[in-house]
Amino acid sequence: MGLVRVPINPGPQDVRRQRHPAYPALLLLAVVVGLYFLFQHVEQLRELSAVQAQVAEMRQNIALGEQNTLDLEAQLRYATSDEYVVQMARGELGYIQEGDEVYILLDEPAARLGSPPAEPPSAVEEDSFRPLDWAWWQSLFQQIRE
Repeated sequence: MGLVRVPINPGPQDVRRQRHPAYPALLLLAVVVGLYFLFQHVEQLRELSAVQAQVAEMRQNIALGEQNTLDLEAQLRYATSDEYVVQMARGELGYIQEGDEVYILLDEPAARLGSPPAEPPSAVEEDSFRPLDWAWWQSLFQQIRE
């Protein structure tokens, strides 16, 4: 049998281990895989942020839709109320209720004063309003003077 030397107090040369020849390749592979997972995690966080923004926007749209629904329901309740019917009958159709005083306004100022009617209106008055027509303005000022 041979003698085997076993150091009692190992020195720095004895502790050093030999690395496997594939160690650099495995280390590089571990770094690449780690970077891949890191980038995937960052991408998922970005997608999560975008989805959360979409959810917030949809919730806001839902709240606006609910408010719009409430407004439309209020308008519907008002449109079917008696108050609305009375308002439309008086305002749009010109109906009156019992006990209302009716005033009839005359268009010609001469008729209000009791004087004989003036000459019949000219053809310029029958036409619609034309702001750039000088004859229309002259006839307007002539009527005011009379």
